[in-house]
Amino acid sequence: MATLTNILPAQTRKIVYTVYSLIGLGLGAFQAGFGALDNGSPGWMKVSLSVYAFLGTAVGATAASNTHTSRSGREA
Repeated sequence: MATLTNILPAQTRKIVYTVYSLIGLGLGAFQAGFGALDNGSPGWMKVSLSVYAFLGTAVGATAASNTHTSRSGREA
């Protein structure tokens, strides 16, 4: 059994993944918007993207630990 499997229930993980994705979508939209300007990105955007990328490690580790690896893709 994976180390992180029992830390968060499936429904909670689904919420965390959804929120994380929506935050990424929002940050990406702001970055695209600011990228179209000649003024550069504001400091809060740079900090937000750095923190978001750092948190991605925990989100990815949790997702990976809850991924089934059987050949059929189904839980054995």
